[in-house]
Amino acid sequence: MVRFDERTFMDEMARLHEKEFLKRVKSYDDKVATTMIQHGYKRVDSSERTVLFTFGEMTFSRNRWRKGKKTRYPVDEWLGLKPYTRYSPELILHMAKHASKLSYREVCRTIQTAYDLLVTKDAVLKAVKVAGRLFSEREQYRFLLEGEQPQKIQADKIYLEGDGVMVKTTSGGDERHNTDLAHFLVHTGTKNVGKNRYILQNKHEIIHTNYETAREELLDYLYNHFEITDKTILITNSDNGKGYTKRVFQEIKKALGIKHHEHFWDAYHLNEQLETFLKPYPYPLQVLAFKAIQTYQKPLLQSVFDTVESLIQSDEEYDRFHTFRQKLFDHFKETKPPKLRGLSSKGIGVMESQHRKVTYRMKHRGMYWSVKGACAMAKMILLERMDQLEELFFGDWRREYQYYQGNRLSAGRLVNHYPHKAVIRKKGYFGKL
Repeated sequence: MVRFDERTFMDEMARLHEKEFLKRVKSYDDKVATTMIQHGYKRVDSSERTVLFTFGEMTFSRNRWRKGKKTRYPVDEWLGLKPYTRYSPELILHMAKHASKLSYREVCRTIQTAYDLLVTKDAVLKAVKVAGRLFSEREQYRFLLEGEQPQKIQADKIYLEGDGVMVKTTSGGDERHNTDLAHFLVHTGTKNVGKNRYILQNKHEIIHTNYETAREELLDYLYNHFEITDKTILITNSDNGKGYTKRVFQEIKKALGIKHHEHFWDAYHLNEQLETFLKPYPYPLQVLAFKAIQTYQKPLLQSVFDTVESLIQSDEEYDRFHTFRQKLFDHFKETKPPKLRGLSSKGIGVMESQHRKVTYRMKHRGMYWSVKGACAMAKMILLERMDQLEELFFGDWRREYQYYQGNRLSAGRLVNHYPHKAVIRKKGYFGKL
């Protein structure tokens, strides 16, 4: 009995795919001819083009048409192919998807194994750059909309967390430095989906290499997607680092007109700092300190620090002690546990787990990013984990955006919905795209 040869079968299917593809290309080219003639175009000639698709490398012939100085290849337009590009839009999307999880070199290996196609690291890099350009275009498109506002979410509680992710970047040749990715997370609580399994409801993440831009995006999203009432509670959580202090979240609360705000000093980071600080001292002091935090007993915590102060033996040690004590007691109210505030702990302090998908891909591998590349990659990672990267590449917004561009947006009003600095731009003015 002859064994089934899967590889031979795949080769045969590839030839069938090629045959069917060429058939469809010719059929479309023939069908569109009448329309081109009706619009005043004349056929010039035909030429071959080789493009890598997800189903294989295809060489096909297509007609070239001209009207005056304008030249068109209808087949290329039908296939979504840009001039001089060797890769189909779908394959570019696939490369970008893989790049959000794997190094560029590993993406090349994966594409070769899974698709039997040879792509270069440069091609993968270009796919990431395409995603970066699409992010920029979609941001522009956001301000071009004149349609209905999205259905606003009605929630008594809005959870908001913020933190930075430090990544290595380069600029101006070989100059290397660190860039902080500003990362914000919004949700409306948790939902039980299985034994000890919860998901965040109405989850939305924002990340950017520019903190102010990220904050503006955050305000814009909250303002346009949430119904704010007198009952709305804003619950925030952070490590109280620069850009993520209680004061920053209070400004957001004020801008949105929210009356009730509860801010938490992130328990994970607080415990980590407390443990590091108390490590040189007797262990029972650490136990008492954690008990003081968990039960919200400021006098007990004060006793612990009084004892620590009596053990100090140097000026350097005292400076360290004074700085940490000042910070801890200045922000002690922010350590009050959720239960003692009448709140559930579920959904609070989840930013660290959300960070991991970004840090796994962008840190700890000795890699350096351009600032633009870091921003694009971080945004790609977030979209890919939500299965929304395809919408960036092929969503309806692209057709609408291209339509607006083509018509120079001659109609409609452009509104900036930022609540803190609302601007209505005049009809017909859309700035430089």
